[in-house]
Amino acid sequence: MPKSGRKYLIAGLCVLTFVIAQTFQAFAYWFWIPISSGPQDDLLTYLLPIDQLRSLLVMSTIALLIVPYIIIANRFCKATPVLSTLGFICGAAFIGFEVSNRSLDFFVVGKAWAHQFQSAAPGAVRDALLQRFALWNEIVHGWYFPLLAAHLVASAAFAGASFKDSGPWHRVATLAFLLNAVRLLGRLLSTFTGQTWLADLNDRFYFPAVLVINVLLMLWLFRLAREHDSPGAIS
Repeated sequence: MPKSGRKYLIAGLCVLTFVIAQTFQAFAYWFWIPISSGPQDDLLTYLLPIDQLRSLLVMSTIALLIVPYIIIANRFCKATPVLSTLGFICGAAFIGFEVSNRSLDFFVVGKAWAHQFQSAAPGAVRDALLQRFALWNEIVHGWYFPLLAAHLVASAAFAGASFKDSGPWHRVATLAFLLNAVRLLGRLLSTFTGQTWLADLNDRFYFPAVLVINVLLMLWLFRLAREHDSPGAIS
């Protein structure tokens, strides 16, 4: 396979791993992770092996998204240098926000606080840990504003950049990025402006939307890999 075809294949595989991790997370919440009845249950959930595996898979596959961001930005850098650069910078910022948040959540909250809470006797220590956990959740809530905003700008920039591509098949990328931008705008409005009618974008419709968007993006990348692997393709 020519080098250019191989890079699109690798990018598509990175998106595929993200889809697999998101699918595993959805099944974990549906079938294996008990429904929480309060902050105590939320904190003790971190100790479940299935939740630890879910957390590590999602965090690592989000980090892998830097590969398709680099390859997509490079594809459009000549035709739309400003949009491509903006998309990559904001995409990298989104990944940085996600990985830093999830790292603290896994190694500090999950590996330290949850174990301390489990081993402590009922009383002041447990109460202090629950207060600390509540503060962490408030920080995460605020942290999600720049995280979602960066992802929104990256998706909108890549939607604009990919629109310059020729051929009807390449509109798949534009559609995927545009749908993602709309989804993220809805999540921002729901989370930070009180638009409760959009709350399902954070809950019931989160996984179906993520699945559709990333499958479209993955198919587009695999199609590019196939095109560049065909006879006469320019590497």
